[in-house]
Amino acid sequence: MRTLGVAMSFGAAMVMGLCASSVAGAYPNQYEGLPVGGCAYWDQASNTAGPADCDTPLAKYRLIEQVQLTPETQELDCGPEATFRYRHRTADGYRLALYCFTYNMTVDSCWDLTDTKNPYRLDCAARQPNSERITQVFNDVYPDNPCSSPAVIYDRVKLTICVVPNS
Repeated sequence: MRTLGVAMSFGAAMVMGLCASSVAGAYPNQYEGLPVGGCAYWDQASNTAGPADCDTPLAKYRLIEQVQLTPETQELDCGPEATFRYRHRTADGYRLALYCFTYNMTVDSCWDLTDTKNPYRLDCAARQPNSERITQVFNDVYPDNPCSSPAVIYDRVKLTICVVPNS
């Protein structure tokens, strides 16, 4: 990530997935029935995940692609726009489905952008430290700041967001 008007730098890789656990039988599909465009969460600390209402702080990710896998497509992976991927598999590792997500960065949502590798969506009403409100979203990279406020640019996911402090 690089920024215009804010001093931040881009780290090497974004959070890229969950590890499969060795349990008897298939493990549950955390995102069963989630449509493309729908939102989701993943809590790394508790290793819980699932669909989420897109307008809530829980909805950090938006599904951009979902593929049912076959024996011929087991090695399929998400494209560069994905910031998070989930592979539903059986206990022996056979991949059943691939879910590709990007950040659910929308106008009027609030985020803590201090960790450039892993931004956190926040509750705007809580007025937490480091809370920034998104005022505009551009689905591309703009080398010149298109915002009247600082711009945060995610080169890899082709996203430019305009932010102001949420104070």
